[in-house]
Amino acid sequence: MRTSFPLHSPDFYAGDPYPAYRELRATSPVCWNDVIGFWALLKYDDIRFVSSHPAAFPPTKGINMPDGQLPPPVQENNLIFPDPPRHRQLRSLINSGFTRRQVAILEPGIREIVRATLDGLAPDSVHDLIEQVAAPLPIRMIAELVGAPRDDWAQLRAWSDAAIGTADSTTDLDPMAAAGGLYHYFRRLIAARRTEARGDLFSVLADAEVDGIRLNDEELLDFSFLLLAAGNETTRDLIALGTLALIAHPDQRRLLAEDPTLIPVAVEEILRWSSPVVHMARTATTDVEIRGRLIREGDVVVMLYGSANRDEDVFGPDAEEFKVTRHPNPHIAFGCGEHSCVGAQLARVTASAFFAELLRRFPELELAGEVDRMPATMLPVVKRMPVRLGTGR
Repeated sequence: MRTSFPLHSPDFYAGDPYPAYRELRATSPVCWNDVIGFWALLKYDDIRFVSSHPAAFPPTKGINMPDGQLPPPVQENNLIFPDPPRHRQLRSLINSGFTRRQVAILEPGIREIVRATLDGLAPDSVHDLIEQVAAPLPIRMIAELVGAPRDDWAQLRAWSDAAIGTADSTTDLDPMAAAGGLYHYFRRLIAARRTEARGDLFSVLADAEVDGIRLNDEELLDFSFLLLAAGNETTRDLIALGTLALIAHPDQRRLLAEDPTLIPVAVEEILRWSSPVVHMARTATTDVEIRGRLIREGDVVVMLYGSANRDEDVFGPDAEEFKVTRHPNPHIAFGCGEHSCVGAQLARVTASAFFAELLRRFPELELAGEVDRMPATMLPVVKRMPVRLGTGR
């Protein structure tokens, strides 16, 4: 069944897609977009099915929604794209940097960066939360993780924003030049860690070995760009969207301010309710039927995580409500199956540290102007968000 909703349009996702999601889950949970040509999946179980069958729905031909003009970008050595068994080999090596033990080692540094980022914000004042917190915090964290000197953090953010496409439209930094700057910077950093390990993430990954195999420099470089795209942008969006959710639900925010032990559970609800990744795409390698719709070999399927994470069949009649005490919470904001997010635990720790410190300092929050969103189909990027930070006293 075709849908009249513009599921191919960046403007659609910059608005409020959730009423459309709700209608499509009820009427056409597997629907065809004939403007670009792809199947959209709206239901939780269907997305889990596709994600758990990588042979039938591999990411090797791209993970982005088709745009009708350019082929989707694919990096052969990027963890996201390869089929098993190559994917499992890369994932086993990269997992060494994201074990619970390794994340626990990193946690004090993350908390320090969160505190330092918030130190410049005065109580009962208005700030652009994106420019002053959500954008600089994740790039500082990533730079710290890989051992980049603090003097380089501002340059890394400028390169990252321009290369990934979240820089302000007034910037004169060319995206290709920015990507080149990042490439050469990370290559030098990797070479330095090959010579002298320092206990940072690059040092751990450079030394990682599984079945006698190590990551080569090109694989580490590809991972560094994945870390920037997945770690920087999704963390930025998680902070922004989570703060918006807390502003919109003052009763839930006050629960957390009064009882900070609830914050890890609340982070799961923020992930579910906000879904910092809009979609992932897969290309069918064989004919597969889903809910009576024939997905043919070569068809692209687009998994809409925001819809799945509010599926009434999984989360109940209150699926549209934001409840920071929701448990259990089997959301798929990090994806699922073989290609689920390798940095999920790190993202959880970072978000928990941020919201705990934010609400400790500023338990009262309110918007102080219009929220400016960037039209996009992959990430729900918030460009500007003026917020008044109140102490409640």
